[in-house]
Amino acid sequence: MKIFELMRQITFFSKSYMKRLLLFATGTLLWRGQAVSMPKTNVFFGFLMILVLCLLPIASAQENSNIIAITGGTLIDGTGAKPLTNRTIIINGNTIVSVGRSASTTIPKNATVIDAKGKWLLPGFIDLHHHLGYGESYNSLHTLAALEMMNRMLSAGVTSVRDLAGPVAPMRALKEAQRRGIISSLRLFPCGTLLTTTGGHGDSGWGKPNNIRVKIVDGPWEFRKAIRELHKAGFGHIKISPPFTLEEVKAAVDEARIQNMRITSHGGGVSDTEPTPSMTRVAIEGGVQCIDHVPQMSEGTLELMAQKGVHWVPTIGVYLRQIKEPHFRPDLIKRGWTGKMHEKDFKKGKELGIIMGIGTDYVAYQDEYPGLYIEDMKTFVELGYTPMETIVCATKNGAIILGKEDKLGTIEAGKLADLQVINDNPLESFDALGHPEIVMVGGKIHRYK
Repeated sequence: MKIFELMRQITFFSKSYMKRLLLFATGTLLWRGQAVSMPKTNVFFGFLMILVLCLLPIASAQENSNIIAITGGTLIDGTGAKPLTNRTIIINGNTIVSVGRSASTTIPKNATVIDAKGKWLLPGFIDLHHHLGYGESYNSLHTLAALEMMNRMLSAGVTSVRDLAGPVAPMRALKEAQRRGIISSLRLFPCGTLLTTTGGHGDSGWGKPNNIRVKIVDGPWEFRKAIRELHKAGFGHIKISPPFTLEEVKAAVDEARIQNMRITSHGGGVSDTEPTPSMTRVAIEGGVQCIDHVPQMSEGTLELMAQKGVHWVPTIGVYLRQIKEPHFRPDLIKRGWTGKMHEKDFKKGKELGIIMGIGTDYVAYQDEYPGLYIEDMKTFVELGYTPMETIVCATKNGAIILGKEDKLGTIEAGKLADLQVINDNPLESFDALGHPEIVMVGGKIHRYK
């Protein structure tokens, strides 16, 4: 009877039809091998038992299908197209397999059905500039604080986040925990440690010694080595920070290209050298794919960004907020930093057609997450984007900047099932956002109501 017990256990945990067929064939061969020394009656009943054991889990699998149908909702697909009413989304596993009119969509009999009538369906949002676990000095606490923030953001409809300057060990631990199914949260795209030069932005630990978020590199070969180390550690994104030379930037960009990694640069701003050209312009001339922040730019820098197709994550909300603080840095005020200056550059970037994404970077206002993401979306509207254009910035553009536009950012067949179900029309008011009823990441449902 030991062989029957072994076959039963293997069959119970098998999830595919092909595996069951192989199991059936293997069992048959095993019994035939023992048939020489066994009565024919025992062989027959043994064969019959294997057949029954193989078929029973198939019926169970059909009852516990991983097919989901979200029916009857109004769809904003993230492409910028007008909303479509009474739509049904069919999801198989982690992938969207069809999006169409409810009236003409056939729902599989074994699907789990989510009735979204009267609700709105949107792609999950993407936060392109965060510092998860900011302020923690130990890897263990940093990991826990980062996970807590990830879950808070997920509850607001954010399904992907790019961490720009995080310790290697916590970021690796979180990615590995996700891969193994130990934790279930939003998608994490970490850069690992920020690469900066001696005395540059991030050196001296932003006021703290031994900053585990930063690595000091000087010269093109140190940039290259650091990028190789981060690639070896499993990271797919790089962030560099000024001041740096054109030679250093070109080396970093070339090494990132060799390692198939995305590279962004901290905008000059606070770390800029004077006189011009700004560090932002040096980064663009060096070939980075993205600029983060809305720094003080030298003449023609935005035009160069547009010409080269460099993306922009302006983090405009936190800049406008900090400038209003009573103790804002006097050295920057002396250099002409004002809210109007940042707003002017932001609007010009839009006019030039620069692809912009939304990144929050509210490291000094951690307790106000996750609502700060929606506040940034409102700022985009206040500065000239339409509500629909802003949603595209939060979804499709975010995926483009991550280099994941083939899998994320829009609700289309073939894309990963990262989406949210909300109760009210976001095109009328963004107050409808930030408290979804359902958030889905790769087909996994997170319910909040």
